[in-house]
Amino acid sequence: MTFKIGVGRFISWIAPGRTARIAAGDVPPRIGFVDRAVLAYLVNNHQRAGTLDQLAPLHAWLWKGEQAVSFHAQAQARFDSFWLASHVAIVEPLRQLFERPANGEVSYRLLCEVGCGSGLVLEDLARRLPSVETFTGLDLSERQTQINNSRRLDPRIRFASGDATAWIPSHGGVGTVYLTVAGVFEYFSRRALQELFEHIAVHQTPAAVALIEPVPADYDFDIEDASRPYGFENSLGHNYPRLLSNAGFTILFQEIQVVEGQTFLLLVAEVKG
Repeated sequence: MTFKIGVGRFISWIAPGRTARIAAGDVPPRIGFVDRAVLAYLVNNHQRAGTLDQLAPLHAWLWKGEQAVSFHAQAQARFDSFWLASHVAIVEPLRQLFERPANGEVSYRLLCEVGCGSGLVLEDLARRLPSVETFTGLDLSERQTQINNSRRLDPRIRFASGDATAWIPSHGGVGTVYLTVAGVFEYFSRRALQELFEHIAVHQTPAAVALIEPVPADYDFDIEDASRPYGFENSLGHNYPRLLSNAGFTILFQEIQVVEGQTFLLLVAEVKG
């Protein structure tokens, strides 16, 4: 790794434009050793500077390309071992949201899974939550979205491609529950996540956020505030309860799970306006 970082440093010195493009997420679909060396150099720089949240454009590139489609093609095993074995615990809190009457009417009619990948979880939720009128699966990968739309069976489900920070303000609506499963918001910077939650709270109430996000095993939500990088991807463990509370949400459900050695936070929060 030290050698690769050194190569990346040299390439950045002789070709700063190339490094700037990569840092902005403008990475070719297939990359060779030189670009991988630049990536290693950039990650190392952000680690040393404590600015790993600036890797968000690179994480977006990762989940837009063909490598994401290849990952989702193997999603059945992860669906079985993570969702069906443990994460399905979030279904009951979701059911309560969608079936709870408010002033004689149900407040929530739409469920949007952000970072839906293969769509397997969304399809399972459509079977488990018959009262939901519309399910939307949002994903960065246009190719994966095409694959999902070509095989969907439930007419209540639709799949769309886009970046959540732009798509939700433009297409999200009142009475929507936004869901992430097994790691999506971990790739958002703290600032982007806070701004997204605040937008939902101001413009789309009533609304709810339900998330299943990996966090560092020793993260203390009562004491810590900063978003902490962890894992080989240098993704971010955020204090989701605090971010949501700061935006005006009320925490309805919170649980910690350890699945195959990885710690996950399950949380449902609501804002009524």
